Amino acid sequence: MNQLQLPSGISVQKSGNTYVILRNGEAEIGGIIVSGTPMGDTQLQPYVKDPQNNNQHIVASVTQQMSDALLEFVAQKPNDQRYDAFPPIVSDGTEVFENKVFPCSKCNKVTARLIFSWETVSIEDMENIAKNFELEASVSDYPVWILGAPDCNDDDIAKHLTLQIAPNKGKAYWEYPDDMNKRLIELDETHC
Repeated sequence: MNQLQLPSGISVQKSGNTYVILRNGEAEIGGIIVSGTPMGDTQLQPYVKDPQNNNQHIVASVTQQMSDALLEFVAQKPNDQRYDAFPPIVSDGTEVFENKVFPCSKCNKVTARLIFSWETVSIEDMENIAKNFELEASVSDYPVWILGAPDCNDDDIAKHLTLQIAPNKGKAYWEYPDDMNKRLIELDETHC
């Protein structure tokens, strides 16, 4: 894993299967529990200690860096040995959003992420979905888009409701899938 980029006064210490995040080497502000899944993959479960407003951005940043490192590791494997790094393990009442992360074809660093919300048909609903990802988006240095429902049932002419939420949040708009695909290819080709 690459070296974590931490703010001044913040450190991470491994304790069993938990990476404890400390302020000034003493005060625990949160951490990340690393566990396996029934499918043999790795799951990161962040937690934040009170006061949460002061600590959540730091915990989110460390979690994002660890998540990206795991995804980059998976991307280095041959296609037939790749598995979803974060398979869904869902408790009742939890809303799950399908995601796709795009690693650079040269260095395997994450270049973009798409979050799919196929039932979202209005700009207002798209904005509400985006609120669920505000903390993650605030620490992402690569583009993240939410893709919503198509404007018609004909895949040849359908546009999808689209909203970029990172690294800068934009306004929702309608876009053809081919245009998004071209953008993803360009991000890959210009990454390194």
